[in-house]
Amino acid sequence: MKKLSLLFIGVALSLNASAAWQVTPYGYFTSKSDVKGSSNKASYSVYGFDARNENFGFGYKRTSYDFDHKTGFDDLNLIYGSVNYRDNLVGNLGYAVGTYLSLGFEDKIKVSKSYDLVPTAALTYDFQNDWSMIAGAGVSFNKAHNFGFGIIGLKYRDPSYLGFSANIAYPKTMAHYRFTEMFAIGADVGAIRGGHYYLDKSKMYAFEKGYEASIYAQLTPVNQISIKAGVGYNIDREIKFYENRSYVSKMEFENEANFFVNGSIGF
Repeated sequence: MKKLSLLFIGVALSLNASAAWQVTPYGYFTSKSDVKGSSNKASYSVYGFDARNENFGFGYKRTSYDFDHKTGFDDLNLIYGSVNYRDNLVGNLGYAVGTYLSLGFEDKIKVSKSYDLVPTAALTYDFQNDWSMIAGAGVSFNKAHNFGFGIIGLKYRDPSYLGFSANIAYPKTMAHYRFTEMFAIGADVGAIRGGHYYLDKSKMYAFEKGYEASIYAQLTPVNQISIKAGVGYNIDREIKFYENRSYVSKMEFENEANFFVNGSIGF
C-alpha cells in the first residue's frame, strides 16, 4: 500500500491522516543574542507556510534578521517544492524516495545560483507492533557546498494516538503525549537546517545550521485543525559563507531562546 514518508526540519503540526492536503502557517521569534567575536547583537524572526498532500509539497519561508549594527544582509527568502513516494518491497520491508528543490535568495531569484537540489532514498521496515524504522541517505547539490547526509529513524506509534509516541531520529528526535483528542504536549531536539541562500549584494552563499531543543503544547479543537505553541533554545547556531565553492567565513551566535506558534488545517 502506498504511503507517504515526510521528514520536517523544524516544528510541524499533526493532522488526521485522512486529510488530502495539510496547510501550516507558522511564526518563530528569538531573543537577541551576541554575535561571537564582535560587538554586534542580533535577533531574528521566521514566518511562512508549508503545504503538502500525500506525494507533493511546497512552501515559502522568510527569515528577517535584526542586527544592532548593519551587516551584509538582513532578509532571506526560501521557496521550495518536494515530491515523495513510499511503497512496499516485500513483506514488511519497503522503500521511500524523494526529491526536494529550493531557491534561496535575498531580493531576486537567480535559479542558476539559488538552487538546492536534494534527492533522498531509504529503506523502511514496519514491525507491526507500533514500531517502525527508516534508514537511508541523501545528497544536497548546490552552488556553494555539496554534501551527503544520513537518514535514520525509529518510530513508536503515531502522534495522533492517545498516550505516548516518539520518533528517535536524525536530524530530529521527538517525544509526544496526547492526553485527549484535543490536547497534547511534546518535546523535541535536533539539528537546524535553515536553508541555502545566494546573497546578491556580496555575491556569496549562506548556509544556516545549528541545534535546537523545544517543548510545546498542542490544541486540536476540531478534526483536521491544530494549533501548537512552545518555547525553545538554539545551540551553536551559525551561518557559513561560501564563494566559488570555497569556505570563506562564518557568523556564530551565542545560544538564544525562542518562541514559536503554528496553525494547521487539512482539507
